[in-house]
Amino acid sequence: MTYSEPTLKTPNTETPNQAQSQETPESEQPKSDSMKEYYKLKHTLLIVTLALAGVIFVMIWGYYSLTVALNYLLGACFSLVYLNMLAREVERVGTFKRRIGSTRLALFVGLMIVATRWQQLQIIPIFLGFMTYKAGILFYILPNSLLEQKK
Repeated sequence: MTYSEPTLKTPNTETPNQAQSQETPESEQPKSDSMKEYYKLKHTLLIVTLALAGVIFVMIWGYYSLTVALNYLLGACFSLVYLNMLAREVERVGTFKRRIGSTRLALFVGLMIVATRWQQLQIIPIFLGFMTYKAGILFYILPNSLLEQKK
């Protein structure tokens, strides 16, 4: 057996703030993982919505006319902006105390007002294009929820 020299224990001279700062990285680990998962979901939803808008645009162009397809595409572009604004507000939940949704509502109302006032624009294709973000969410959620039920 070998003999080791005893070490002296020093009293804990850390302040409560220092002790908390050492515990913070461990407690932030799940938060950073969940934020990574959130950013992945956000990116996936934007890509799915963009792909869906492209496919629907081509289908509308084939069945109707380029004018109707461009009206749909205008609504789909606003849909992507709306989805991005929604994702930013979801990201800020709990950090700011402000009304949620007022700017997003203004975006939709402004689009519909412009569509009704401008003679070259058609309301229904623009509105359906705007709803593309909802179809993108459904295309993402339905397969994922069905796969989880099978497990």
